[in-house]
Amino acid sequence: MKMLKKLLAVVLTGAMALTLLTACGGNAVNDKNIADALNDMAKGSLATYTFKSRTNEQAMAKAIAALSESDRHITGGELPQKVKEILGINKDVANENNFVWYGAVIADEIGTAGQAYQAMNRILSENAVKNKPEGKKPADIRYIGTALGTMTIPGGKQTTVRFIVVTAEPK
Repeated sequence: MKMLKKLLAVVLTGAMALTLLTACGGNAVNDKNIADALNDMAKGSLATYTFKSRTNEQAMAKAIAALSESDRHITGGELPQKVKEILGINKDVANENNFVWYGAVIADEIGTAGQAYQAMNRILSENAVKNKPEGKKPADIRYIGTALGTMTIPGGKQTTVRFIVVTAEPK
């Protein structure tokens, strides 16, 4: 009986150790995970909007991630022309009349909650809207897409980042 208890203790210890390893790394995070975490945060702040992952936004995020750093670098608060084209916020294009948020969050060694927290605070604030129709408010359903890429952070270090694109129709 003592041997069985010892064996059971070893097996349980091993199982607990394996569960710690399953959450490691930011690369296992996907759009749905980020959307779910953002929805949890929105509920916690009593917001009425929800996030849903969608392939259109994911395609935009992937296209931005594929650009060179110089082509996606924001200077003077103005989005580069190539990024505007991908987001469809130029005149007479897909998102001209929609709300559009865009940005990147650090993904290296940061899981879903950390990336969603950064997105909520840096990208999804009222002041960070890249396209905002005059006199309108964003609808309660917000579509999200993400893609991994790299960026050079101050100090010259290459870092994995998650590019995030969110759109919402006006109401």
